Amino acid sequence: MLLTKKSNSVHGELAQRAGSSRFVHSLSRGLSGALPTMDRRAFLRRSGMGVGVGLAATQLTLVKKASAATPGAGDGTGKIEVKRTVCTHCSVGCAVDAVVENGVWVRQEPVFDSPINLGAHCAKGAALREHGHGDFRLRYPMKLVNGKYERISWDTALNEISARMLELRKQSGPDSVYVIGSSKHNNEQAYLLRKWVSFWGSNNCDHQARICHSTTVAGVANTWGYGAMTNSYNDMQNSKCALYIGSNAAEAHPVSLLHMLHAKETGCKMIVVDPRFTRTAAKADEYIRLRSGSDIPFLFGMLYHIFKNGWEDTKYINDRVYGMDKVKEEILAKWTPDKVEEACGVPEARVYMAAEMMAKNRPSTIVWCMGQTQHTTGNAVVRASCILQLALGNVGVSGGGTNIFRGHDNVQGATDVGPNPDSLPGYYGLLEGSWKHFAKTWGVDFDWIKARYASPAMMGKPGITVSRWIDGVMEKNEFI
Repeated sequence: MLLTKKSNSVHGELAQRAGSSRFVHSLSRGLSGALPTMDRRAFLRRSGMGVGVGLAATQLTLVKKASAATPGAGDGTGKIEVKRTVCTHCSVGCAVDAVVENGVWVRQEPVFDSPINLGAHCAKGAALREHGHGDFRLRYPMKLVNGKYERISWDTALNEISARMLELRKQSGPDSVYVIGSSKHNNEQAYLLRKWVSFWGSNNCDHQARICHSTTVAGVANTWGYGAMTNSYNDMQNSKCALYIGSNAAEAHPVSLLHMLHAKETGCKMIVVDPRFTRTAAKADEYIRLRSGSDIPFLFGMLYHIFKNGWEDTKYINDRVYGMDKVKEEILAKWTPDKVEEACGVPEARVYMAAEMMAKNRPSTIVWCMGQTQHTTGNAVVRASCILQLALGNVGVSGGGTNIFRGHDNVQGATDVGPNPDSLPGYYGLLEGSWKHFAKTWGVDFDWIKARYASPAMMGKPGITVSRWIDGVMEKNEFI
């Protein structure tokens, strides 16, 4: 009875909107139970209609909420534009279509033809619009006056900050100011910040990739020359086996797991190695619990079984890898199954199983994130992961490689061209030749840039990293 009453109310509204009594009559029969059966096509058609009405109501609510900021927005008379952008929550880089009406971001849609997010949002991405419309977002410069914040103009803020910085530079030199960039800056912003700091006359600049993935950059670059993810998210659908070690993608990079789930539908095996049983582990074919911080013994334990059973790609190693014979010699001598189990707590059978799955289901990929890098041995863990993939011949092939899930949406770009204390954009370093190249690129005289620094020696000396900036504040200069 309740269903009939509710249905009749909905039917009346639909009839008024659609202007078709036959349409409403047909829908009434289906919803009221007059039809004894419902075929699959009718069910999907009517279910889709119900979902569509619900979504339309949701979007209308968003438009109404946003329209208060701009008169005329949301009533259908304003100018509507669709701006394609990128979600800034994590490193997946989901594409988003922002619907803008009269200059107001009124709603958003995931991009359905994006090869990254495949028309999907995670819970964080679905709230992206709130970054620009949150109730607690700071919209204007504020200055602390007598214990209370007061609103000031942009001109006032820029002039006061600039004057204060110039005063500090005059009193204590260019290195008295420390600049922290962001891995949420796009490439152009990151590049411009490094350029600005160079013109200021200091190398004291950095960004948060120093904390999250500097070990990855060093470890991967020192293994095969460039510190970056070798494949792409959607390429994981070409993998036959994936080893997640140090990554809880289901929570940290939710949309990325879509590609893994699609891969599983076509037979890809999934192994998760983690001290905790995570939401990612819940999707795995095999979950292996190891002692925290013992990633290297586990990876070397896998390599032991790979070498012992002849599963390594000998042709690939012969053609492309230098020094693997030394690695093999050390692993077979020192990382026997009993030593591995003693170090990481994983029984030999489980380590053997992981090695066999990766070796016999190629191309196979390895995924890591903060779980590997946030260790005092992070650099070595990264190199062990790279060595595993080189032994299996999985580098440089579709469906293989090292899928290194970053923390923020532009960790890689900011690292490549951004405010690094030990290099100019593109890892050019701080030697005189590098400076001369960029002086020409920037259209300024090399001697002018050199004069901006406290001394010529400081121009070629790396600045303080973001993890040690506190030393520059607290320690005496002679100890830094």
